[in-house]
Amino acid sequence: MLTARRESLLGLVVDEYVETALPVSSRALVARHGLGVSPATVRNELAKLEDEGYITHPHTSAGRVPSDRGYRYYVEALMTEVPLQAEEARTIAHQFHQAEGSLDDWLALAAAVLAASVANAVVVTRPHGAAPRVRNVQLVQLRRDVALMVVVLDDGAVRERVLPVSDSTDQSELHALAERLGEHVAGRSAAHIRRDVESMEDEELRALAGTVVDLAEEHRSWHETFLEGLPALLAQPEFASGEQMLEAVRRLEGYEVGRLLESAEPAAPGDTRVLIGSENPDHEMHDWSMVVARYGGGDAAGTVAVVGPTRMHYERTIPRVRFVAALMGNLVNETRS
Repeated sequence: MLTARRESLLGLVVDEYVETALPVSSRALVARHGLGVSPATVRNELAKLEDEGYITHPHTSAGRVPSDRGYRYYVEALMTEVPLQAEEARTIAHQFHQAEGSLDDWLALAAAVLAASVANAVVVTRPHGAAPRVRNVQLVQLRRDVALMVVVLDDGAVRERVLPVSDSTDQSELHALAERLGEHVAGRSAAHIRRDVESMEDEELRALAGTVVDLAEEHRSWHETFLEGLPALLAQPEFASGEQMLEAVRRLEGYEVGRLLESAEPAAPGDTRVLIGSENPDHEMHDWSMVVARYGGGDAAGTVAVVGPTRMHYERTIPRVRFVAALMGNLVNETRS
């Protein structure tokens, strides 16, 4: 544990650096905060904080910046969360309840609303589970010899595949076939359907059920993400160069970001997890922080995350991630009830 004075100074260094993105000097701390001690005393205390790994000293500056360990101590012991004001909470909740459309519309809205609130990048993943169940199946004629299979899963996902059909098959026959197929697959997971495929006597139904299994299993390995807030993120000093901007976009828009969030998500809905710098499981994200919350539950859970540089307003970000995740959880539960 740090002494009270060092705790106070660490908190001031974090607050100053997050606000200004400039290394913090002992003289600036004394001048701005009326600490009642000399710059030399503050300089000695900062040196001890540096020796203990809570702050670091950039080679080109006389000031200090927080280390990953310093941010972690700040988040766990020093910061006071800035909760949503009643008007902000009402505005966000109203936007969700006024939105009409698919789950995808809600996911995109969640990312956009949170990004506007925290002025940082936000990634929201579609709810997924270990074994999504098939809600229903439709077959739609596209032309005389081609049909579209539409599989709706119970987590709100829609998967499609174009299939060849007999030249003589019309839409009424496809509708009847989809109803028969639904009797075998509706309400069941891919694993359950697969066990019964081989026992189906109707060859056509067996082939279609196999396609349903393929689509459901593809969905399990597909981590679709909704990204908002890139302009606010790239406006930060950490991404001043074009190369840094391109690298940030590559990391956030890459396929693996969904898997990264899944590995970082809290165990229980409603919990919030903060990963700072080197705590991230991906070494390429060691200059980044993530505030991640899980929404939903059971076999339909997703993640809401703010992703940005370690110089982050954690005190504002954490309660807002938690609030949006709770709204998303309620919406997912309502659609499943």
